Amino acid sequence: MNDYSMTTTTITHSMAVISVSPSALQFDWGTDGWVLWIEDLTSINAVLEQMPEVITRISFAIELQTGWDHRTDGDTYHPLYGYRLLLRDATGLWHAVQVNGAGQFAGTTPLEELDFEIAYDKVMWV
Repeated sequence: MNDYSMTTTTITHSMAVISVSPSALQFDWGTDGWVLWIEDLTSINAVLEQMPEVITRISFAIELQTGWDHRTDGDTYHPLYGYRLLLRDATGLWHAVQVNGAGQFAGTTPLEELDFEIAYDKVMWV
């Protein structure tokens, strides 16, 4: 005669539901080490209207690439320090973007230019 004992195992599953919705900020960016360019991928100039958020996101991405955090290391500059910033709006026109020493958005200057190379030269003097 076999004596079978039954054990009950309770398994608890935890589930996380992540809701993802498309962001109104649709932009692309790149740099050559001197100039950082931002391209608005919307048709309504949403990036120009939300430049403080765009600058924050790009700064964070630069910190991820470089591996340092300017907020915790007092001996480092803001990630955008030294860059000239160019923004191509939804119409294709380029703007010079100004940030202050703390990396906060300070304004734009329309360059009234469609050609990247000419806008690149102009932003060096703004």
